[in-house]
Amino acid sequence: MATLVNAETELKYQLTAEHVEPLVAWLNAHAMAVGQKHLENLYFDTEEQELGVQKIGLRIRRWPGGAEQTVKLQGREEGALSARPEYNVPTSASVPDLTRFPAHIWPAGIDPQVITPRLQLQFEVSFQRRFWHVDTADSLLEVALDEGLIKAGGKQEAILELELELKSGNESSLLKWAENLTQHFNLQAGTKSKAQRGYALLETSLSETSLSETSLSEKEV
Repeated sequence: MATLVNAETELKYQLTAEHVEPLVAWLNAHAMAVGQKHLENLYFDTEEQELGVQKIGLRIRRWPGGAEQTVKLQGREEGALSARPEYNVPTSASVPDLTRFPAHIWPAGIDPQVITPRLQLQFEVSFQRRFWHVDTADSLLEVALDEGLIKAGGKQEAILELELELKSGNESSLLKWAENLTQHFNLQAGTKSKAQRGYALLETSLSETSLSETSLSEKEV
């Protein structure tokens, strides 16, 4: 059965290498270090990108000892803040199965039985994640520092970002803690998710390939 995270509510910030050492020191002093692990996200869509067009993110996430398939639906985005419905299902498969998610979540035009056999790997994100937990008076927050690479169509792009996620409680607690953090560090709001950045990188790669093939064809003529 799919597990619904009623709405994944998080804040995302883009970092530079200069941020990492002082930020980690600050987090160790103001949050509880949980640990770290290597994660691999594999993002899937049809050749026509029918999911991406509707701002649906579909992935398999792998880590040492486990994996799950996740779908994130279109939600609310305001600067660094995003809130999206999210469903997770444990998996051992190499390709997601949309029929394992609740049938009622899909927007018009998305038929899980039709889409699933047409899914193709689009891009992947491989990264090291460090975790911290923050207990406030009424909420539990998770802070994650991600460092790795997006790979799409033979191109790659570095990721270095900080995510603050509301695990339980009130959104106001998340915003208040983030305000305290940003008083100490000048952080740039991350307005694009890993999936959005992956699609953008893939589009760039496909565009460059198309231009190259057109140029080669003209030369041959």
